[in-house]
Amino acid sequence: MADDVDVYPVGVLADLLMLRGARRNGALRWALRRVLGTLRYVAGRARAGRWREVKNSFNGYLAEPRRWPQDGSLTRCGSGWTQRRALRSLRRRGYPPDPPE
Repeated sequence: MADDVDVYPVGVLADLLMLRGARRNGALRWALRRVLGTLRYVAGRARAGRWREVKNSFNGYLAEPRRWPQDGSLTRCGSGWTQRRALRSLRRRGYPPDPPE
């Protein structure tokens, strides 16, 4: 199943992981600006009372199938703070669909 699913970091976690990599590659200043920009965005959404956008900024990882089922049985991605949790969330939503009998 893991080959049929893409799992990738999003939101604040993606920027923090990028910061870690940039520190190793010498692009620290650029990565810090990006992280600060993301944090400013999240703070602005919080001040505006858009709590759903704030919550979605902290999703962590998203797991989505490479090919979505054509029957509409799956309508959402899986999400979680770890890759494993995101995969479990996707499975809980009904992926992979049951094979036809």
